[in-house]
Amino acid sequence: MLVVVPEPVTPLPVPAPRAAAPSAPAVRLSGVELIADLFECMHDLHFLPDALVGADFVLALMLDKLPSAVALVHFYDIDAREFVVVRAVGAGAAKVMQIRTNEKEPLIAEAMHKRRAVVLDDAATDPRVQNGRWALIGDPPRSIICAPVEEGGRFLGLLELSNPLDGQPFHEGDGHAITYIGEQFAEFLAAHGLVLDPERIGD
Repeated sequence: MLVVVPEPVTPLPVPAPRAAAPSAPAVRLSGVELIADLFECMHDLHFLPDALVGADFVLALMLDKLPSAVALVHFYDIDAREFVVVRAVGAGAAKVMQIRTNEKEPLIAEAMHKRRAVVLDDAATDPRVQNGRWALIGDPPRSIICAPVEEGGRFLGLLELSNPLDGQPFHEGDGHAITYIGEQFAEFLAAHGLVLDPERIGD
């Protein structure tokens, strides 16, 4: 019986692994697309246990959808009529943790009066952001969103973002998105209550 022995197969050369190509810059969602995306995300908020966990969720969501240098979440102290920073992210943001701002501060007062976000596309020379928390942070604000967290005229808090990471200013569509987050967060806080205890808020 003739046995055929196969010739050895020479393996093909394995190409060296390529260096990962830099990823394309993220596209900032806007308008209806952004609101639709937020509508899906906000469902998870209402399953969270308390106000501070909710604040962490909202802060992360804002930064995910509108990447920014600084993000702040305030709760409202009705007895003192002040807004208290309970969560802060960004360079220098730790300096403003638990800082209090009077409800009559011009930028806050405008947002609460309008019941929607105030968008400053050129904040560099705006006198409303030259003092207080923005001066302490040390990252000069170029563009800002300041959005109310209120329900039926009842103040509950405030959401703020400054300096989009893509270098472009915020626009009204971004303001609508943060207004929507603020509305949903207001429903959550109305049901769960606010946390103003400094020890629970932390530094």
